[in-house]
Amino acid sequence: MEQVTDPVGWAFADELRRAKRGENGFITPTGGTFHRVFLIGVLTEVHVQTSRAVDARLSDPTGGFSISVNRSRPHVADLLTATEPPAFVALSGELSQRGREEIRVIVDSCQVVEREERDRFVYLCAEEAIQRLEAIGELSEEQREIAEMVAKALNVVDAEPKRHQNDQADKPDLTGQMISLIEDCSGPKGALLADVLQKAGEGGVGESEAKAALTILLEEGDCYMPTNSTIRLL
Repeated sequence: MEQVTDPVGWAFADELRRAKRGENGFITPTGGTFHRVFLIGVLTEVHVQTSRAVDARLSDPTGGFSISVNRSRPHVADLLTATEPPAFVALSGELSQRGREEIRVIVDSCQVVEREERDRFVYLCAEEAIQRLEAIGELSEEQREIAEMVAKALNVVDAEPKRHQNDQADKPDLTGQMISLIEDCSGPKGALLADVLQKAGEGGVGESEAKAALTILLEEGDCYMPTNSTIRLL
């Protein structure tokens, strides 16, 4: 079996999608350099392109990320095609980008995992992102956005146990409202996230509350994000 010797890093989807290609890998706004990555998230889409070639979409509490499997990894392609979204998966692979296309991960290993492993991964990513941000000192606007993203990701994970302990009668109120808004704003390719948030605001729902409700829907598999700016119901 081929031995992979490149070091593996990990980061949130939102930080990785902001990365720029450098000499030794992809450099994120926090100063992290990544060539190979390890990710855990929700598998939201799987598309078989050709025999043993698969494109898919992975979401974490910060956004979505495109992944691909080529013919050289048939066992990985078979696993992905056999996994019904939504499902928590862990994967590793190389970051890749063609021209100005979205950065994606070329996957070489993958397995189905549980929510608890995803939660531990969120804490790990948050810890390393915070360390990189603290080393910078004075933050740029984009770096502050990433800091806010990290905080929101932690809030999502920390809130889930409390949410399940609370009266479930409260759950449909906001999440159900967001589902209705997604339906109202949806076209052939889904709904623009900005439109959904705007409609929520017009209905008296704050942006942070709306995003938290959408994240719950994403993590529970009620919807997914084909791109970082659109959202669709499953």
